[in-house]
Amino acid sequence: MKIAVVGGGTAGFVSALILKTSFPNFKIDVVRSTKIGTIGVGEGSTEHWSAFMDFVGIHTGELINECDASFKSGIMFEDWSEKPYLQSVHEPYVAEQLSAPIAYAKLIGEKVDARELTGEYLWNNETPFNKFMDERPNDTGVAQYHFNTAKLNDFLTKFAIDKGIDVIDDEIIDVNVLEGNTISTLQGEKQVYDYDFYIDCTGFRRLLINAVGAEWQSYSKYLKMKEAIVFPTPEGDEIPIWTLAKAMDAGWMFRIPVQGRTGNGYIFDSDFITAEQAHTEVEKYLGHGVEVAKHIKFDPGTLDKAWIGNVCAIGLSQSFVEPLEASSIGSSINQTFLLAQRLINCNQETINRYNLEVTAIMDNIRDFIALHYITDRRDTPFWKAVSETPLPDSLDKNLRMWKYRMPIADDMTTHTKKVLFNEYNYALVMHGLGLFDNDSILKQYETIPQGAKDHVEQSIQHKLDFDKTKTIPHKLMLQLLRRLT
Repeated sequence: MKIAVVGGGTAGFVSALILKTSFPNFKIDVVRSTKIGTIGVGEGSTEHWSAFMDFVGIHTGELINECDASFKSGIMFEDWSEKPYLQSVHEPYVAEQLSAPIAYAKLIGEKVDARELTGEYLWNNETPFNKFMDERPNDTGVAQYHFNTAKLNDFLTKFAIDKGIDVIDDEIIDVNVLEGNTISTLQGEKQVYDYDFYIDCTGFRRLLINAVGAEWQSYSKYLKMKEAIVFPTPEGDEIPIWTLAKAMDAGWMFRIPVQGRTGNGYIFDSDFITAEQAHTEVEKYLGHGVEVAKHIKFDPGTLDKAWIGNVCAIGLSQSFVEPLEASSIGSSINQTFLLAQRLINCNQETINRYNLEVTAIMDNIRDFIALHYITDRRDTPFWKAVSETPLPDSLDKNLRMWKYRMPIADDMTTHTKKVLFNEYNYALVMHGLGLFDNDSILKQYETIPQGAKDHVEQSIQHKLDFDKTKTIPHKLMLQLLRRLT
């Protein structure tokens, strides 16, 4: 089979590498134009990036050295609620009884501080030294990364070529579609391209998938962000081990630390602030001037169908919610894995099933992002408006349950297990926002058998012992890894 991946951003190379690794005998080309830049709003990943690295054979040391990467323990939320909280992939509690994160239930019911729930050393911007001496850091719970997007693109390009993927520099100017929503050929500036299957990674242009009749489904009813300004700042004295998400007057600002600089962006609702006003607010917060690198406008949402005929949209071509929780790369990875599992001997039923699964992934992302805006903030017109924004029906129904009992895995797996955000993710954000009825959650814990309680206590002690592991500052660890690799 011959497959063309059109678009050379992160999603394009991720999908090409997963497909080439899955089908080494397939001809897989990336057709991209170096005249077209990448969006590059954020520079962070979810833990799904580690699964991608493992699958295609990228080592942590390569990422650290070639992409100025740093480790990411999660996202630190400031000013979204009364106290800051950390939404972390670090799952320190090994106990999971009765299909519930029951160790969390005990601690949340007992009203522990956010630091105790996620790990003191993470808040101190430190990493466990002895664990990081291994090939991979995943056993520490730090399975996410920050990276320099431009350097990542260069690295993935070279890695793809070394894997036998042809990277062609050409701009697609026309799509030739046959009856039945099937692409016959692509017209480039330099030549005509004829493949069996096409992956649309053309970003917001959605050049291929629009040609076969896909329609955009907006989330603007639930998610109000419409614009973003993006700007770099110099590296600080420390390199935080988490992304900062700081609530602002009309949205929020991210700070993503990599080696050599910090990537920043203000994501805002243009109904309440202009890009110029957002720029001024940023400079006031930082205490110095910044130069805006990009001003991006977007409509949060997803395609009604990601796969039509012989075309599948992945990445920004398929969906864009907003940069909060860095879901775009993770969803691209999961969608490509799903595609690889279904590409051979597929028929319309296979395509329908894939689209159902992708819809479930997007519903999970949409609901998780919407959850973050259920805050007590009312101090600006934007935050007052947010409090009146309707919730997706699926999230509203779940919150009515979860207020009184912990989220469980079965709540997250409608149609597919490839959803990005699990019960732990939801529990941490709900705890940070004060959305649990603590007494009810504690009663849930108290109902489990004594043997399960003993296991929970052991799990909590294991986590406390882990917190006492020898740790060193995150920046120092990155310097050591550069020397060792």
